[in-house]
Amino acid sequence: MQSDDVRICQQLLKNERCLVVLDDLGNDIEEMRNLLEEVKVILRNGSLLVLANQFQHMLLDLNVGFIVTLEHERAILNICYAEGDRINKGFLIHLRETFHMLGLDVRLLHKDEVMSDRTRLENAKVILCIISRTFSNGDLKSMFSDGDISSKIVHISYGSYPSTDESIPKPLFKMEVDFESNELDKGEFRKMVYTVVQTLKRHKEIMEPAEVDFPVGLAERSCDIEIDIQDCMRMSGKSLRCFGLVGMGGAGKTTLAMSIYNKIHSKFEGSFFSVNTRAEVQDKGSLGLVAVQKKIVMNLLKKEDVKINDVAHGKAVLADKLSNVNALVILDDVDDNRHLDALYKPLQSSLGPKSLVIITTRDRKILESAKPTKIFDIEGLDKEMSKWLFYWHAFMRPKPPVELEEVSERVIEACNGLPLALKVVGSHLYNVSDKSYWEESFTYLQKHKTEIFDVLRISFDRLDSEEKEAFLDICCFLIDENEDLACAVLNACYGMGRTYLHELQNKCLLTTYVDKRKKDVIRRIRVHDQLRHMGRRIIREERRDRAWDEETANDILQDERAPASLRGLSVWSHIPLPVEASHSGSLPQLSHGVTCLPRLRILVVKDNMSKSASTEQRRFCPHYIFNNVRCAELRWLRWEGDPFQELPRGLRSTKLGSCGATSKPYKRTAHGKATEIAALGYERLQRVDGIGHDDFYFMIAYRS
Repeated sequence: MQSDDVRICQQLLKNERCLVVLDDLGNDIEEMRNLLEEVKVILRNGSLLVLANQFQHMLLDLNVGFIVTLEHERAILNICYAEGDRINKGFLIHLRETFHMLGLDVRLLHKDEVMSDRTRLENAKVILCIISRTFSNGDLKSMFSDGDISSKIVHISYGSYPSTDESIPKPLFKMEVDFESNELDKGEFRKMVYTVVQTLKRHKEIMEPAEVDFPVGLAERSCDIEIDIQDCMRMSGKSLRCFGLVGMGGAGKTTLAMSIYNKIHSKFEGSFFSVNTRAEVQDKGSLGLVAVQKKIVMNLLKKEDVKINDVAHGKAVLADKLSNVNALVILDDVDDNRHLDALYKPLQSSLGPKSLVIITTRDRKILESAKPTKIFDIEGLDKEMSKWLFYWHAFMRPKPPVELEEVSERVIEACNGLPLALKVVGSHLYNVSDKSYWEESFTYLQKHKTEIFDVLRISFDRLDSEEKEAFLDICCFLIDENEDLACAVLNACYGMGRTYLHELQNKCLLTTYVDKRKKDVIRRIRVHDQLRHMGRRIIREERRDRAWDEETANDILQDERAPASLRGLSVWSHIPLPVEASHSGSLPQLSHGVTCLPRLRILVVKDNMSKSASTEQRRFCPHYIFNNVRCAELRWLRWEGDPFQELPRGLRSTKLGSCGATSKPYKRTAHGKATEIAALGYERLQRVDGIGHDDFYFMIAYRS
C-alpha cells in the first residue's frame, strides 16, 4: 500500500473492531515484520490479529502473544481377525508390513479381545475385518453399538467362508482371499490398501514406493532406527541430527527410508525425499544437483518455483531460504562427497535444531564424512523373511506347492537374503511348475551367487528378443520418462508399448511411480539402479549398440563398426562426437557421399545453453553431423533447443512414430503422429512436406 492508502484505511476502520487472519506467512521474516507493522497501524479498538504458518520460529520471532500448535492425528489401522481360524501368518504379516510401509500404526486385534472390550474400536476411523470360519458377519455387527458401521469397515472374506448376511451394510471395500484355490489378486489388494489410506486421508501425504508389492521385514528392521530417531526428536538439541543407512545395492535401503519417512514426516514443518540422488546427478551432472537443490527448497517452503543459477548459487539459496525451518530431508543413494557438499552441508548450516536428515548410501566413507549421529548397517533378510518375500513373488501365495517346497528353499538360500534378488528371481519363476526348470535355475544361481549382476541376469535372459531390446532401451533412454511417452516410443520401435511395459513390470524389471511435483499427476518409469546397471553393462560388454552419455558415446562411436549397428544415441548438443565417428569415412555410405546410421531408432540430443563448443569443435557437434546423416529407421526423435529452421531431411524418417519437444525461448516443436502429439497436450498441428506419411505431422505450439 502507498502511504495515502494506509491513511484511508485508518480513517475507514477507526471505529471498527476487526478480526484479521493472515494465512501462510512463509519464511521471510523481514517481509513479514514490515507487513505486520502496516497492519498494526491500521487496526484499533481491541482488534484481533491471527497468524497461521507452518514455521513456528516465524511466530516466535514476531513475538506472537499466544501460540497454538496443531498436530496430525496418529493414523491407526485396526485389523480384527479370529485367532483360531488358522489364518496364514504370512498373510497377516503382509497386511501389517504393507500399512506400516505407508506410515500407519497397525494393531492386530483378536475377535475375543474386541468382544470383551468394545471400547478398543470406538474412535477408529477405519477397521479391517477378516471374516473367516468362526468370525461371521453377525459377530462383526455385534461389535458396534450403533447401526451404521459401513463408513469404517473394510471387509476381507478369508478362505471358503464368503459373506452372505445381507443385513450388514455395504462396507467401504470387500475382497475375497482363498489361498487353497486362488493366488492373491494384486490388483484387488492394491485397491483395498488405497481405500484404507484414502479413508484415513493419508493418500496425499505419503511416498508411494510402487515397486514394493510385498514389503517384508520392514517393521522389524525399522524398529531400532525409529526408536533412535524418536529419542532424537524428543531431545532439545541445538542443531539438526543426521542418521545414515548403509548397505549393498538391492538391500532395501530406499524402501526402509520411505517407510520411516511416511511414519514421521508429519511431525516436521516441512519434508522432502530425494529419490535416487545418484542417478539424478549421474545422468545430468551439475544440472542434476541444481534440480535437486530446487526440489528441496520448493518442497520445504511449498513454493511453485525457485531460481537457482548453478550449484554454488544453490548452496547459498538453501542456506538463506531455509534458515531455522525444522524439516525432515532424506537424501537417498548418495555416492559422492560433491552430493554432500551441494545438498547436506547447506542444510546442516541452515535448518532448525529439530531437523532430521537421513542419508542412504553404499559407501560407508561417504556417511562418515557427514559425521552422522548413528550409522545403521542394512543387511539381508533372515531365512524366514526371505521365504515370505520369495513365495509372494514366485507363487502369489504365502507358501509354495508341496512339490516345489524343497527346491524353493535352495533357490532362496542362493539369493543370500538380498531383497532385490529374491523379488527378481521369484518373479522369473512365477507360473513355472516344471520342477526341472527350477533345478536348472538353482544350478545357475549356485554357480553365480557371488555376483549380483549374474543373479539378476537370469530374468533378462528369459525375455524374448524384442522384450530384451525394449528393456535395454528403457535402461538407456526412458528412465523417469512419462509412462505414456515410453509406451509411444516402444510402440514405434516394436509395435507394442503397453504390453512390453506390463510384461517387464510383472517380472519386477521395472516399476512406475507417481510424480506429484506438478499440477498434473504424471506416472513415470523407474528401474532399480542395480537392474539399470545390469542393462547398461550388457550394452558395454556385449551389444555395444546404444550410447546414453558422453562417456559411452566416446567409447562406442570410436569403434568403426559401431555406427552400422547403433540403435540408440543420447548426447549433449555442445559436446563434439568423436572425430573417428564424425568423419564421413567412418560412417556407412549412401550414394553421393551422404553418410547414414542405418539402424538408429532413438536419437536424443540434450541442450545445455550455458556451454558451447569451440569454433573448431562445432563441426563435430550433433547439429552439424546430423545435417548430413540419413537415419531411415529413426522411430523417436527428441532434440532440445532445436537449432534447425526446418527438420533436416536425414531425420525425416517415414517410420518416425513418437515425438520430441524442444525448448526454444518462444516456441516449442514436436514431431510424431498426430494422436501422440495431442495426447501430450499440443494443439496446433501442421503437415510436414516430403515425409510421405499420412498421419505424420510437424507441430508448432507458441507459448503465451
